Amino acid sequence: MEPVLLSPFLPELPHEMAAQQVEPSASALDFINWLQQGLAHRSLKYNEAGALVHFTAEGMALVSPLIFKTYFAERHGSVSNAESDAQALQVQREVIKAGWHLMGPGKTNILKYQVLGRAGVPVGKLSAGVLTRPDRWVVPVPPSNPVLRLL
Repeated sequence: MEPVLLSPFLPELPHEMAAQQVEPSASALDFINWLQQGLAHRSLKYNEAGALVHFTAEGMALVSPLIFKTYFAERHGSVSNAESDAQALQVQREVIKAGWHLMGPGKTNILKYQVLGRAGVPVGKLSAGVLTRPDRWVVPVPPSNPVLRLL
C-alpha cells in the first residue's frame, strides 16, 4: 500500500476572511441604529440590573432574545406574539449573518454569562449575543460590567 497524502489544515489569512464578509442587511443595520440611539438617549439601559445591554471584556453583550423582541415591538408595534417572535428571531439571524458577533464553544452564536451577587456569589445566568469591537458603534465604550462572568 502506498501512503496517502493529507492536506494540512491552514488557518484563513486575513485577506481571505475579508473576502468572505457579507454586506449587512438593511434590518441588521436598522437594529444597530436603534441600538445606538437607545444607548445614546438612555432609553436602553446598560450594565445595570434588568438592562438589555452589558459591556464585557468580550464585547457588547445583547441579552437574547429579549433585545430583539424589544426592537421589533418598538419598530413595528403590536402584532401577534408568534409573528413578533418569528420576526425578532429573523432580525437576530440578520445581525448574526453580518459577522459582528463572537462565536462561542461549538460555534454557538449565544454565549452564557454567570451573574454574580454580593461577595462574588453566583445569583443567575444571562444569555447574550456578543458583538465584538463595540467601539464601532459606541464611543467611549463603557467599562465592563463587573458582575458578569463568561461561562
